[in-house]
Amino acid sequence: MTHIGTFITESDTSIQEKLNHALETLLERDAPLLKASATERSLSFRLAMYLQQAFPDWDIDCEYNRWAGPCKRTRHMTSVTNTADTDARTAYPDIIIHHRGTHENLAAIEVQKSTNSFGKHQDIKKIQAYKRDSNFRHAFFVGIGVGDDAGHTNIDMMT
Repeated sequence: MTHIGTFITESDTSIQEKLNHALETLLERDAPLLKASATERSLSFRLAMYLQQAFPDWDIDCEYNRWAGPCKRTRHMTSVTNTADTDARTAYPDIIIHHRGTHENLAAIEVQKSTNSFGKHQDIKKIQAYKRDSNFRHAFFVGIGVGDDAGHTNIDMMT
């Protein structure tokens, strides 16, 4: 890690390794949730818990909407959602690694279950927009296998 003022930076490889380890922990500890095809929000929350252990000096939040200063609106479209939406289609990244109350945004992570009927195109556009518009240093799309696909995962780094 390198310190730039108070902003700690990490390499793409380091962050992806920590994300991969957190995902492996999710697969090991939460297999019943994966087999039962629990909601995307449940899986994102569990993954965020394991990420907090990997990034103890950072804040890890799910669907965070309390940015320092006015939040830049991203230039992509998302569908309208409500709390009953089990596909978790929101305008916010599923998980972010940041320092609350600052503009220090390390990573934005979008999670999608293998059973998601919308496909990943819109989620990828969303996470790329957050990386671009909100100055996240890194962005990842994480596919999580559920049901019969439980145990299969993939991580795509957005450039």
